[in-house]
Amino acid sequence: MKPVLGDYKSEYKKLNRAQKEAVDTIDGPVMVVAGPGTGKTQVLALRIANILEKTDIKGDGILCLTFTNSGVDAMRERLRRYIGEAAEAVNIFTFHSFGMKIIGENFSVLGLKEAPKLLEDTERAIFFDQILNENDWEYLRPRGNSMRYFQDLKSVISLLKRERITAEDFEVAIKKEIKFLEQDEGSRSTRGESKGELKKEILKEIEGLERSLEIVKFISLYEEAKKEKNLLDYDDVLESLVRIVEESNDVASTVRERYLYILIDEHQDSSRVQNEFLMKVWGSVERPDIFVVGDDRQLIYGFSGASI
Repeated sequence: MKPVLGDYKSEYKKLNRAQKEAVDTIDGPVMVVAGPGTGKTQVLALRIANILEKTDIKGDGILCLTFTNSGVDAMRERLRRYIGEAAEAVNIFTFHSFGMKIIGENFSVLGLKEAPKLLEDTERAIFFDQILNENDWEYLRPRGNSMRYFQDLKSVISLLKRERITAEDFEVAIKKEIKFLEQDEGSRSTRGESKGELKKEILKEIEGLERSLEIVKFISLYEEAKKEKNLLDYDDVLESLVRIVEESNDVASTVRERYLYILIDEHQDSSRVQNEFLMKVWGSVERPDIFVVGDDRQLIYGFSGASI
């Protein structure tokens, strides 16, 4: 039974030629790169309506992923206008809420006895404070303000997780850079009383790298504390999602069979871990029905490695 198509037809007529092409190309991988105000979300919503009208796929066979809860709400409301009650069956999630859904269904793949809970930002701050107060630090816990580096620590941990860089790899890279600076001929002064000694700016750079080594220690303690309490932070969600489909072909196959059309809004903000999830599940499919739309000039999460 086809959905009641609400305002779909009238809205479709308002599209320009390029927008109609994006809406009508329902098969195979499609990437739409468009600037602000060009109707990216409109195209995505109308494409869902088009899929429901022209194929035998039901709403629950469509997965739409975006980056914010407001984006989910806006997409749902727009779909209600276009296709009526059929909009309720379409799977619309943020990447993180979708990740928690899959983790909740398959936590045993991660070696867990029960579904983990999500560590909210306020709880995370308390976690950080406890770790900083209960351990000895040379750099990370300055007197009078133990939480001075909270945002820095949070950003570094997020960056490493999003790019799937382990604390061990981070430590190796830091030590390698310190060794290079200490042995590089260009690091040493060539004149005056300090001739042959490391330049002041190099010493300062090495000190900064040594400070970074304390972050490795902090991350290790933080990961242990979360594991003891069966908690995941927001960055763990995506890493755990990828691990599940990496380690279980059954789960990857189930996801692939359950969601036949995948649409991703604001794709310019996808990091390595999010793209790897798509690759692990649909990479073996010759022409996966994955549709991504975004604007590479609006990299909100560009610091995390997102790129076209």
